[in-house]
Amino acid sequence: MSNVIEPKNNYLSNSLWMLLEKSSRIISGILVGVLVARYLGPAQYGLINYALSVISIFTILSTLGLDGIVVRELITRKDKKNEILGTTFFMRLFGALLVVIGSTAYSFLRDTPDKTITVFIVSLSIALQSFAVIDFYFQSQVKGKYTAIGQVITLLVSSVVKLMLIYFSAHVYWFAGMAVFEAGFSVINQLRFFKKEGMDITKWRFSLVEAKELLFHSYPLILSSLVLMLYQKSGEILILRFLRDLDFVGQYSAAVRMSEASYFIPVAICAAVFPGIINNRHNYELQFKRYVQLASLMIWSAIFISIGGVLLGDQVIGLLFKEKYHLSPAVFKLHIWGSIPVFFGTAWGMWMLAMNKQKVVILFQVWNLVVYLITAFYFIPKYQINGMAYAVLVTYYSRMIATLVLYQPKQSLTLFVKALNPLQLLEVFKYGREQAKK
Repeated sequence: MSNVIEPKNNYLSNSLWMLLEKSSRIISGILVGVLVARYLGPAQYGLINYALSVISIFTILSTLGLDGIVVRELITRKDKKNEILGTTFFMRLFGALLVVIGSTAYSFLRDTPDKTITVFIVSLSIALQSFAVIDFYFQSQVKGKYTAIGQVITLLVSSVVKLMLIYFSAHVYWFAGMAVFEAGFSVINQLRFFKKEGMDITKWRFSLVEAKELLFHSYPLILSSLVLMLYQKSGEILILRFLRDLDFVGQYSAAVRMSEASYFIPVAICAAVFPGIINNRHNYELQFKRYVQLASLMIWSAIFISIGGVLLGDQVIGLLFKEKYHLSPAVFKLHIWGSIPVFFGTAWGMWMLAMNKQKVVILFQVWNLVVYLITAFYFIPKYQINGMAYAVLVTYYSRMIATLVLYQPKQSLTLFVKALNPLQLLEVFKYGREQAKK
């Protein structure tokens, strides 16, 4: 058996920093985002979230599915970091311009002027997010603390500005503009920490050869992400299409924002440990062991969150959003059960990327889209916004089951059964203590 390869970097510390950033975002969303939702009311809050949904579908033109690919390439080809970062930046910037044009044109052809203006304002933030390539570099170096610190600062400043907008009774367009403000302030922090590390963006270079190489590896993820966006971010669009009322969009958005608040957990943990999974690529036994432990942590975290959400959903949503959002608690208590397949699916997707099996992901995402559209078209007219939650649950669970029984079923089912064993959590905590001592 190959020698055990454990990275010297403290992945536990990196995970904690990233969890701090994501949890700060959630706290800000609850404390300030709820006040914004209550100030705007379901209709105007629905308008903001409708704009975000339209833009999200076009965002794949900006990200190009490069996130995990770039981190992996920065780890395995350190000598090419300036070419990789520079090429990724310019590709994302060009894609961002397409997002602005595409999302605004879509809204202009289909929507009222107020929706189009809101979509255009929010879409401008995508161009600034091209600088997220700096975050990819920090992830590859297991230095998530820089991203965390920068985002926490951004959230604090943004929260204060939003409270001021509420105090001065600002128009809804100002709240749409906060997406641009937050993206710009985040860029300033990223550049500051990047320079502190002795790095210089003026050394970034665009390489056509590098662009072809990155796109060759990422095109399956581009298709996969496009399908993912279609069924994850089109809920508000479908509700407006069937129910013709922004009030319903706002009611659904409020519930889903609270339900998805916990999604930062799998994203942060998987992003933090991804370099460790890659670094163990020469020792499959250890790599698979870590994957089982990660999957166990994801599943059990989601189970506890789902049970807590059902028990406390009425009280929490009612306390935060008040009587204007009277339809939201029921949606929340349904949608929260999607946490289990989402948490597990995040870990599974990371494993596929580590194994360079991106093409496999596409097949299951197409499965998702077909199931999602069929169930959404059936459930929304019948159960209104609760129907959208039903469609989401059927989609998420059907995808999880499909991945277990269709892709390497023996290995997948073995993994899932092992991950369901609570004793795996003890191994996770033991590993965490060992890393903390380093």
